[in-house]
Amino acid sequence: MDIETGLDQLLQGRFDAALAEFEGCRQQPGAEKLCQLARACADLSAYAAALAEGDFSVRPPRSCRNFTSHIESLHAKLKRLARQLLLFSAGYPVPAIDDMGDLSEGLNFLINQAHTCKKQVEHDQNHDVETGLMNRKAFVRGLREALQMQPGKFGVLFSCGLDNLKYVNDTHGYDCGDVYITKVVEVLRMCENESVLLARTAGNEFAVYAHGFDSEESAMRFAQDNRKTLLNTTIDLPTEIVRIRASLGVAVYPSDAMTGDVLMNYASHAMFEVQNFNRGTLMRFNPEIYRAKANILSRQERLDELLEGQLIRFAFQPIVSLKDGSIYGYEALMRSTTPHFASPLDMLQLAEAQSKLPQLEHLTFRMIFDWMGEHLASLGSKKIFFNAISAQYLDVNELRNLHPCYEEISHNMVFEIIETATSEDGLASKIRELRSQVAAFIAIDDFGCAHSNALRLLNISPEILKIDSFFIRSIHKAPAAKKEFLSNILVYCRSKGILTVAEGVETHEELASVIAMGFDLAQGFYLARPNFSLQELAPAQVEEISVLTAAFGTSSD
Repeated sequence: MDIETGLDQLLQGRFDAALAEFEGCRQQPGAEKLCQLARACADLSAYAAALAEGDFSVRPPRSCRNFTSHIESLHAKLKRLARQLLLFSAGYPVPAIDDMGDLSEGLNFLINQAHTCKKQVEHDQNHDVETGLMNRKAFVRGLREALQMQPGKFGVLFSCGLDNLKYVNDTHGYDCGDVYITKVVEVLRMCENESVLLARTAGNEFAVYAHGFDSEESAMRFAQDNRKTLLNTTIDLPTEIVRIRASLGVAVYPSDAMTGDVLMNYASHAMFEVQNFNRGTLMRFNPEIYRAKANILSRQERLDELLEGQLIRFAFQPIVSLKDGSIYGYEALMRSTTPHFASPLDMLQLAEAQSKLPQLEHLTFRMIFDWMGEHLASLGSKKIFFNAISAQYLDVNELRNLHPCYEEISHNMVFEIIETATSEDGLASKIRELRSQVAAFIAIDDFGCAHSNALRLLNISPEILKIDSFFIRSIHKAPAAKKEFLSNILVYCRSKGILTVAEGVETHEELASVIAMGFDLAQGFYLARPNFSLQELAPAQVEEISVLTAAFGTSSD
């Protein structure tokens, strides 16, 4: 349904069809008035048909009164015409009459109204009501035509964003804002000629395209000159003299783009860059910045797709007891099911940049809870470790409602909380809350990366402490001070009943060292890589751990 089709039908005398078209697009400018006009034409046509059949009992249609004032008098004249016709048929003389011409005049008046409305609608569809300039739709169409007119010539399009219009509106009122816009239009019209297109593309944005330049340099000079003119223009407001502040984004034809749509897109992109980083200046379109921004937007969309489509699965890395090589539990590592993220860290960084970490964490919890509910029987006493991303996002009230069998699966849960996630007091408070209400084990992950101390551990009292891989890497060759630090931590944890995990064990030497130092548990590529199914340790590795444990003694010795 569209207004132009309706107008064509109206002018063809198909009033009911025209009314149906107008009814279908009431939200468009002028549609309501056109509905009234079509209804008036339909009613007048029916009225005329009734009169033509000799039915003078009908009344003039009310719908016509807004368009022609003489329908009532016309009705009276028609009744008089009927009487005169009766007299004439009886042989009585009747003066010359032209009352039927009045009916024709009324209908012609309505048709002329339709023509006027059509012109107004066409104008409103292509122009900004406030300034009279072309709107975005008309500008894009005119731009396409202009690019075909002078092949081999250069053109320049600049998008102009008014940086201080909001200030004028907020400070001086919208009437002064209208004065500001009027002045901007006056300045832009100074460059107007047959080779220049002007448009208001948004409330505080204007676009100018000029073509016919012999060189790229002269095209750019045109944009620079107009910027200078704009910025040198002042506006006298009741309490302040305001200078026009504008940011300009420029794209050159054909150097930057060969089509009008792309040219306008590039100019707008450059303008937004100026407004974000260096207001009041002019910037030419930069393809490298554009590609980087486009990539960011694409990744944002990919993240939304991941969250909405629950495109996450888990890989499980064994956490091994160093007493006998048995599996204590598995760390559930988040993985994307799409190829758009290089790593889980990539996914987390993007979520953080988009302030969507809480949504990602909520989804992760819900999906791992669902998985645990399905595999609870096969887990037995084994624990599932999963990262809480950031303690500040944990909501214990929500956690308990994520799965109907929460009480059962909670005994197999280990929440890993990064020690840098929050302040010392906040972290201790969060862990106490989790321990009392969530009924799961708490592990401090990546311990050591924030220079933690024993007092902090005393306040927090986790069930498990995971020592960051930084301390484990090449530990067999580490300085004495580093080993002494770890030994003190291990002694302290053993006294408090805190299990210790050596993260990132990747060599036989590292495995031997953490067993010798008295670590309770270990994980790393040397023992087992993450896998999408639960796996046991290879018999050879179990034997290796047994041999090393026998050689160095157990942690309790």
